[in-house]
Amino acid sequence: MLIKKLIYCFILIASLSSLAQNRVFTYSQIQTRNDDQEWSAIKNVSEQSVSFTCDEINLKVDKNYHLNIISKTDLPNNGVIYLCKDEETNPVTVMLIDDSKMYLYSKSKRYLINFDDSKTVSFLSESE
Repeated sequence: MLIKKLIYCFILIASLSSLAQNRVFTYSQIQTRNDDQEWSAIKNVSEQSVSFTCDEINLKVDKNYHLNIISKTDLPNNGVIYLCKDEETNPVTVMLIDDSKMYLYSKSKRYLINFDDSKTVSFLSESE
């Protein structure tokens, strides 16, 4: 009986720790960068979301991106750089800045996405 309780506790702790790493951010504006390294005017899009798990990043910008995270580097001031591979194993870099915006670099494409402040969601807070 004690073993069953310990297994239950272990499963509960493992599931909560994985939930703490899952995050979803919503956005409704995108900027692109041209060949002269200049950011375009803000483009309004329908409300979209980007989800981060410990292994994947999923979002839609010009296409659907299903990225497998290869490595993660924590930066000062709550920044994170994710080196990823897309479905075709092309390298994609995602830089998350203070849970307020992200940059996506894929081949020659460059995107800046500012998250909607009031609509930032955490799976952990949803489950409480």
